[in-house]
Amino acid sequence: MPQSVPWRCTSTLAAMVLACASCTASGAAWPAPDPATWPGLAAALEHERAERPAAPWAAVLRFAVFEPIGRRTIEGRGGIAIAPGAAARMILVGGAGSTVLDAWITRDRWRVAVPPARIVRRGGSDSPGDLPVGFLRWWFVAPLAGTLVAAEATPTGDAWLLHDGAAAVELRSAPCGSDNLGHLLDATRREQGRKERVSECRTSAAPAPGDHASYVDESSGLKVDIAIESVATSPPEADAFRDPEAPDAEGASTVRAP
Repeated sequence: MPQSVPWRCTSTLAAMVLACASCTASGAAWPAPDPATWPGLAAALEHERAERPAAPWAAVLRFAVFEPIGRRTIEGRGGIAIAPGAAARMILVGGAGSTVLDAWITRDRWRVAVPPARIVRRGGSDSPGDLPVGFLRWWFVAPLAGTLVAAEATPTGDAWLLHDGAAAVELRSAPCGSDNLGHLLDATRREQGRKERVSECRTSAAPAPGDHASYVDESSGLKVDIAIESVATSPPEADAFRDPEAPDAEGASTVRAP
């Protein structure tokens, strides 16, 4: 008489079979799922998600942007406000005091302004191929979202392959910092022939001064380096997440933090 298999085991195996069919979606070979390590790697991914900030926060930033068309680097300071699960707003100001970038992103709407290039664009739940909307939404608004389809333990840390809609995302963890006490998350996102990458080194689960991240759009050559100077002691007000083009009147569109 055949032995019965526990439901939890069969559900894990079913997930692994589905994952195996998608292991090459990122363009790189991933090992076949191992029943002995899969539950632990899946739990480690859930831990990474749980470590992302859950409450709204705001910070002052230093930044450097390499603009590939003019082949110049712009440095300055700026601010960022994040309401995890709801919205993100980032404004970068150059050394001359002029706004370099103003990005407002929610789950189903976005607006990006690049005043030096006289660009102002809006959209919905789409991810335009020439703006980092999809990546910023995935990194800040819906942190580390996606279905786990492959995973492996490496000498430097765990690695996961996620499917987020039409995008495939490789996520890797490792120590970082001069003393290797920081935590590095490196994410490579591929969608419709476009490849973007961000590497973030942080000292704790909560945002802190000295945390830094580097973003590269390998399709266009755009590069952005950001470091946190200071973190606000109180959460941002609801107006921080208001649609920048909404009228200042009752009923104006404001995204509420969860």
